[in-house]
Amino acid sequence: MPLPSFQEQFAALIAAPSVSCTQPHWDQSNRPVIELLAAWLGDLGFACETQQIAPGKFNLLASYGSGPGGLVLAGHSDTVPFDAALWQSDPLKLTEVDGRWVGLGSCDMKGFFALAIEAVRPLLDQPFQQPLLILATCDEESSMAGA
Repeated sequence: MPLPSFQEQFAALIAAPSVSCTQPHWDQSNRPVIELLAAWLGDLGFACETQQIAPGKFNLLASYGSGPGGLVLAGHSDTVPFDAALWQSDPLKLTEVDGRWVGLGSCDMKGFFALAIEAVRPLLDQPFQQPLLILATCDEESSMAGA
């Protein structure tokens, strides 16, 4: 399957709910975000390892190349709880406002993963001397269990 465009990746990540909260009625699984990232990175040739941290909570370690050391691009896959009534747009839909993309997690941190994929794509046809790792953790916004 071809990799979605940068904007489509960004939108899909924003649309995947992954609220992390110490209050159980707000807390959600981050599995949809991890599954999207694993599928896209796997299609690019990354070896993807998903690790269950707690029920419904997952980390992803995607590696390209092998050997000691390397570069780790790390971020978290969860967001804070939100009140949709306080948003001027749907928080789970990527929306352009005044030339900027907004949506829950667009800056912290779901947008980071779309940017990281976009940045590394042109490099993947070259041999790496050390591995490139992309790490997506769970529950940064609450328990820090993924870290």
